[in-house]
Amino acid sequence: MATTIKGFTLIEVLIAVFIIAVSLIGLAIGFLNGFAWMKEVREVSVANRIAQEKMEQLRGGIISIPATSWTTSENIQGCSYEITFTPTSLESALTQVTVTVSWNSHSGKALSRSLVTYFTENGITKK
Repeated sequence: MATTIKGFTLIEVLIAVFIIAVSLIGLAIGFLNGFAWMKEVREVSVANRIAQEKMEQLRGGIISIPATSWTTSENIQGCSYEITFTPTSLESALTQVTVTVSWNSHSGKALSRSLVTYFTENGITKK
């Protein structure tokens, strides 16, 4: 009577190793993409905070609102921001104010966020 040895063949072992390797590579790529996404969300959050801060400075009267179209820009925390004042044609006391924050993401993409609001002469003096 012949005895048979039970075990895995070489092909079965290679297939199992291949399946495990593909699974681990997929998992690693998923984690890397997740971390990249979290970094981009953090960058957008910083840009939103900068735009909101500049808008609050305008509301608080730190920067006066000009009566004519005017743009100012500056760099802060690795971002550049631009504030644009545009008088409206509908109402002379109404000025559209746009705060735009632009930056290059960690992946090299050019991104920007904008806040737009309207100010009246009440409480804010035009030049």
